[in-house]
Amino acid sequence: MALAPTELSAAQEDIDAVMSAARDYIDGYVDGNPERHARAYHPECIKRRYITDPDSGVDELIVISPRVMTDYAALSEMSDCESEVIIDDISENMASVRIYSCRWVDFLHVVKARGEWKLFHVTWHGRADS
Repeated sequence: MALAPTELSAAQEDIDAVMSAARDYIDGYVDGNPERHARAYHPECIKRRYITDPDSGVDELIVISPRVMTDYAALSEMSDCESEVIIDDISENMASVRIYSCRWVDFLHVVKARGEWKLFHVTWHGRADS
């Protein structure tokens, strides 16, 4: 059985940059700051959510682009929404991050591209208690 690392072995500079990208993503959205939110994304990032409609039983894959998310961020009015960002691992030029906010749970894959850490893939779902 493989055990999860208890401490990140990456350079502090990379840990800080991954945290910054994750914070730009969630705080930019929550604060209604589309420029900050957009700064988090790699140009080819995709955000996905898999759901099953409880009434019809039909499965659906929702796919949202960074541009659409940035447009949503411009309309966001979510004051008093706290979030917890947890970096699970950083390995060379990739990282895995979880975000627990007042309304969502997001799992992020973050990559170091051209020297900058950017979100490459996001999977999310709504919080049951929101």
